[in-house]
Amino acid sequence: MKKKACMLVTVFMVVLALSVSVQAGPLTIAGGDWLYMPTVESVRIAGGNTFLELSEVGAWSGTFEGESTEAGTVVQHSSGRVFFKGIVSFVGTVNGQSGTMKMSVVGSKADPTAEWEGKWVILGGTEGLATLQGQGTWWGPGWSPLTPTEWGVIHYAGNVHFEP
Repeated sequence: MKKKACMLVTVFMVVLALSVSVQAGPLTIAGGDWLYMPTVESVRIAGGNTFLELSEVGAWSGTFEGESTEAGTVVQHSSGRVFFKGIVSFVGTVNGQSGTMKMSVVGSKADPTAEWEGKWVILGGTEGLATLQGQGTWWGPGWSPLTPTEWGVIHYAGNVHFEP
């Protein structure tokens, strides 16, 4: 019986040692502002829903310092609820490291007059941002067609880290 218990303890220790993962760099709290100006590329209506294909330019401050372009889709449902999904192409610096990165952003708002809220995830990068990982939330009033020459304002927060 003692032999069996020693064997189980040994197997447990080996499995535990093998399951220890490589640690990522330290987490950094990310936050700042994202200003953007959209251009409507196309509009279509189907089943009472309006689909807008957009391109955008953006300016980032805070943890993400730089500029971006974006391609995305806004869907306004007949219920009034609005959804957005897009891919941001960022050029700039994050925590002193320079490069490019791609980020997925998705969000929604209850109706066209409500504020946006959503999530962002870093998909990958190049140069100094090649090992950057992160995710978080975004929120704010965004851009309004009532003031088309004013930049939309979004705030972002989350965590980022560099893989070793």
